Amino acid sequence: MDHIFETHLILETIVAAVFLGILAQVVAHRFKLPAILPLLILGMACGPSGLKLFHPGSLGNTLEVIVHLGVAVILFEGGLSLDLNQLRQIGGPLRNLLTVGTAVTGVGAAVIAHWAVGVSWPTAALFGAIVTVTGPTVIQPLLRHMVAPKKVRTLLLSEGLMIDPIGAVLAYLVLQWIERAGLGFRSVFVELLGLAVTGSILGLVAGFMAVQAVKRRFLSEELRNLVILALLFGAFLWAELQAETSGILAAVVMGLVVSFAHIPDMSPLKAFKGQLTVLFISVLFILLSGQLDLNAMRELGWEGALVVVGLILIVRPLSVFASIPGKAFDLREKTLVALTAPRGIVAAAVASLSAIALRDHGQQEDAVLLEGLVYLTILATCTWATIMATWLPRWLGYDGDPSRRRVVMVGANGLSTALSKLFRERQWTVVVVDGVRSKLATLQKGGIVGVPGDARDAVTYENAGVERDAQLLAMTTNDELNLLVAELVRDEFGVEHPVVLVQQRSEEFGSLRRAWADVLSGQDLNLPAWSRRLEDGTAELRTIDLPQDEIRRQMYRSLIAEGSRRVVQLIGWHGHQPIFDPREDEFRDAKTVTVMMTPQGAEELDSILEGERDESGADGSANGASGEGDSEGGEAEDGKTDADDRSSLDSPGDGEPDAAAERPAKL
Repeated sequence: MDHIFETHLILETIVAAVFLGILAQVVAHRFKLPAILPLLILGMACGPSGLKLFHPGSLGNTLEVIVHLGVAVILFEGGLSLDLNQLRQIGGPLRNLLTVGTAVTGVGAAVIAHWAVGVSWPTAALFGAIVTVTGPTVIQPLLRHMVAPKKVRTLLLSEGLMIDPIGAVLAYLVLQWIERAGLGFRSVFVELLGLAVTGSILGLVAGFMAVQAVKRRFLSEELRNLVILALLFGAFLWAELQAETSGILAAVVMGLVVSFAHIPDMSPLKAFKGQLTVLFISVLFILLSGQLDLNAMRELGWEGALVVVGLILIVRPLSVFASIPGKAFDLREKTLVALTAPRGIVAAAVASLSAIALRDHGQQEDAVLLEGLVYLTILATCTWATIMATWLPRWLGYDGDPSRRRVVMVGANGLSTALSKLFRERQWTVVVVDGVRSKLATLQKGGIVGVPGDARDAVTYENAGVERDAQLLAMTTNDELNLLVAELVRDEFGVEHPVVLVQQRSEEFGSLRRAWADVLSGQDLNLPAWSRRLEDGTAELRTIDLPQDEIRRQMYRSLIAEGSRRVVQLIGWHGHQPIFDPREDEFRDAKTVTVMMTPQGAEELDSILEGERDESGADGSANGASGEGDSEGGEAEDGKTDADDRSSLDSPGDGEPDAAAERPAKL
């Protein structure tokens, strides 16, 4: 019976951790928060110190195993997200943050903890080593919702990934120093060298094997992902058996090797590892925060709060300003980095494992103080960083910076070319993404930036400079690809309302659009037909002031509604800010709009705006619109019908190969 009871208790704990973890992720996604905040709150509220819905202690040593494997997956996935070209751009500041910044943070945190809370110097040193980490698991969600320069985002993400193994190794060395009653410098150096060599070599070997498994393509996509996961776990275990704590370094190195190999079509692997990372983060935070002694945290009182305030407002700014030279980052950028340092899952995991080791050596009080201080730091720094992610860029002036007006158009065609010229005239930075370099070459001659790349790969949009405050228009001839692009930039970069061009709307898209996507012009558009007309001069874009007289405004609305094949509303303007979906309230309130129109549509629009249409003329135009509009919509200027235009989506044009058919993943 005891065995059955223990089994049920373990099962309840695991199921509760998974359920509560995913619930916290849903809440975080809904309210645009770092997931760590609801994870900590739910874990502490539902654990043994709260509602007692689960019992992490029932897992015994298995919890340590789950922590180790989870950290390995999390750091490997972080390594996949780094780009070598971006690392080169911030190499000096990053190197200094990992060396000088780590030393300042470790020493400063230890001094404040010893002075404010009164912990012993060994425990204070262990606390200082643990809180040197930040972590990609908390930085990435923040960056999705933060308006910041690209190099600041790259520096924060790179630091978060690379500081994790450094902090974990430092904590291990300090723990060894505590357990062995002091280690000599030579012993510390030998252990550190062994950790670095073991983790680096095994990470390189496992990464090389993973790259070969993907490139050789003798495995299916599902098996490739699982083989890489098996290699990751194998490298982690082998490294830990050779030198304790080197497995963390092996996981990071393996991720970097796979990332730097420039393997084509990495999206499935990144998606798989991303989902696995979310699961591990959710379960680990629930379990680790659930076993916290909340009374011990409360007993820290104002002294504990003083430690956290000192870390946020004194230690972190000191480490950043001591690490980053004056010319590398300006004052605004250094301030943004200095006030953004949330601690994540690695800090929690290392703190919990260190507390277990301290308890095993009879240092119960130090273990409780260490865990309480670290988790209080995690909770406070994540809350602070969440608030700062929204408020700080506004205070520093990034939200309203004209230099940050960037519009990225996916798909090089007649419409994107015309819109690019329009936005350039309005002082916007315009980037066009396409998989066919020859199309981009034509645009670049006109001074428009072109970025070649796979529309399904997040790296393409990083190269295009997509950030949270960028405008993105997906305007390819493939509706499904447009939706995929919109989802990708929303999930990866936090673009709240990507714009999609739709040629034939489906029911599935209707529900999706209501959630977050904007539809260019608010209706289905025949892109090949309009692009051809814009290219050959039988259609144009024009920005107009809407009529103020209610009668003329109603005539204009009727023209838009009845003559959608002659006049199409594309953009409403509020100053410099574009609104793309006519169904939005902001669009209806706009006084200036950009329309796309044929010559006949231009004549009708001019007559309305100039007030020259009398009652009989209006009737005549309406009748003419009914008849001639059908002719205009059914037969284009070059003799092609709309059916011909629609069929051009699947057939080559102008004697060129059908790039979309040959490369469905490309534009």
